[in-house]
Amino acid sequence: MAAVVEWRVRVVGALLLLTAAALGLAGGWERTAAQDGGRAVAIVAGHEHACALLDSGTVQCWGDNWLGQTETPSGRFSAVSAGGFHTCGLRDSGTVECWGEDGYGATDVPSGRFSVVSAGFDHTCGLRDSGEVECWGDNERSESDAPSGRFSAVSAGSAYTCGLRENGEVECWSYTFEGQARPAAGKYVQVSSGYFHACALSEAGAISCWMMRNSAADVPAWLRDDAGGAMQAFETEPARGRIIARRLADGRTEFGWQPAGAVEPILPRARYFPVSATVDRWLRSTPVEVDGAAIGRIEARRRADGRIEFAFTPTGGERILPPSRYFSVSPTTDRWLRSTEIEVSGG
Repeated sequence: MAAVVEWRVRVVGALLLLTAAALGLAGGWERTAAQDGGRAVAIVAGHEHACALLDSGTVQCWGDNWLGQTETPSGRFSAVSAGGFHTCGLRDSGTVECWGEDGYGATDVPSGRFSVVSAGFDHTCGLRDSGEVECWGDNERSESDAPSGRFSAVSAGSAYTCGLRENGEVECWSYTFEGQARPAAGKYVQVSSGYFHACALSEAGAISCWMMRNSAADVPAWLRDDAGGAMQAFETEPARGRIIARRLADGRTEFGWQPAGAVEPILPRARYFPVSATVDRWLRSTPVEVDGAAIGRIEARRRADGRIEFAFTPTGGERILPPSRYFSVSPTTDRWLRSTEIEVSGG
């Protein structure tokens, strides 16, 4: 079941751990190096990239750059927010500029002034000077349908958004929040939306976190315990399936996940293996989602003999190497080839 817990703890260590994980300790498809250029006054972490706002007002980003999310525009910013595969900055003038993936319109910024910008996974929200929230981008789960009225803060999550009302109440929107837990009663001064959970800081200094229900699962993978705030893992049914791959006419290799018994494959967003990949360097896809839950990522590397080797890394687990996992040097174009079946345990 979903649950709300409240505790008073020192969170510095946890924040450092989460930041370290998000700053790109795991390999992505393409990486750019962080550049020097001043003293950082703020830092934000996205899905697999991070950005810093420097004292000069410029923004520098590093990490995964598969979709251009670290290619920062020139000029001065007063704030920056890193999302799933895009990044947004607030200019000194109050206008918002976004860069990176725009498949869902998350970088199609409305005109006008904003005082706050928050980049979610596939959508973005901004706080107008009037206190109204405006969101753009993916709206499949109503995460961009901001309620009317005045807010003092907004935070965009994976497929939902939370805002802080001027009276201190937290309000979240997305159909996945219907009937779900809310923060404990009280007044709050800050709210932050994650992938499957959100947290708020109360006026008394207490932290309250609650969980977003996945559309196909009773609970997300984690809950806080009452003892020390550590995350507890819950067992989920393992997923069975095969890695599939095919050679395209332009020389790239496309891959996906074929769930056992399913007719249609699941194709992650970043799923193309480049022609000129470095030998023996593992590259990873974006998360493979089954019934709305991320079960892991497909990995691939080019071997010295020209073959491509495939693997699967479950969320929070170790890399799985299927017995049949090599893509031949000269396969038939546009013909799907399949690995042996593997079992992926839930995170």
